[in-house]
Amino acid sequence: MLLRKIKSWQPYQNRERWLMRNGASYHLGEKITPGRFFALRFLLMLPGMVVFQRFGTLSAVVAGMVFFEVPVLLVLYMNHSDNLKMLSELKLVYHALEIQVRAGVYITDALAECYGVVREKRFRKALLDLAGDILMRSNVSEAITDFQNKFDNRYIDSLCMIVLQTLESGQALDLLSDLSEQIKDMEEAVLAGKKESLDRSITFYQLGILAAVLVVVLYTCVTKMFASALHF
Repeated sequence: MLLRKIKSWQPYQNRERWLMRNGASYHLGEKITPGRFFALRFLLMLPGMVVFQRFGTLSAVVAGMVFFEVPVLLVLYMNHSDNLKMLSELKLVYHALEIQVRAGVYITDALAECYGVVREKRFRKALLDLAGDILMRSNVSEAITDFQNKFDNRYIDSLCMIVLQTLESGQALDLLSDLSEQIKDMEEAVLAGKKESLDRSITFYQLGILAAVLVVVLYTCVTKMFASALHF
């Protein structure tokens, strides 16, 4: 009874939804729950506080807060990484859907077959689960919504909205084409960001090498100056 009340508590449900949308069940195991996730955070916080206690109570408290947030930051980082990996594959899914819908294939049937063009493991697993749900369930809209809830990705949200709208109106091709172009633009922006990051890294390494050379030259000059002074 108590467990049922806890699970019906709104903050618990919000955290459960957050864990699912950010891929915690995929990366940390399907048995992860808000309670277990909190326990993991708490278990990381305690050693951090103990280790930093030698530097004072304030340091221990700050360290505990930082270690308590580490699992949250890790989940967010892994989800961001997954979304970047899925960009190019989402474009393939949109193209595959567009081709099959033009050929007269019903959009949910086309979506159920899209896992064949996907290599990113989390996305592929979700598509496989969706294919099974579409075959087994009578409520296709519910299966699409469950699939959408597994990701915090605006392109997947848009894809699911298109599929749900198509189930009602039958119009999908123009929307799929538009979203495919949006993903292409997003990919270009990501590549540009990676190029800028690479350029910054190269500049940083060049400055580091230059600084090291200057230190060596300065050390050599100072050494020679001292050696000359000692001879006089």
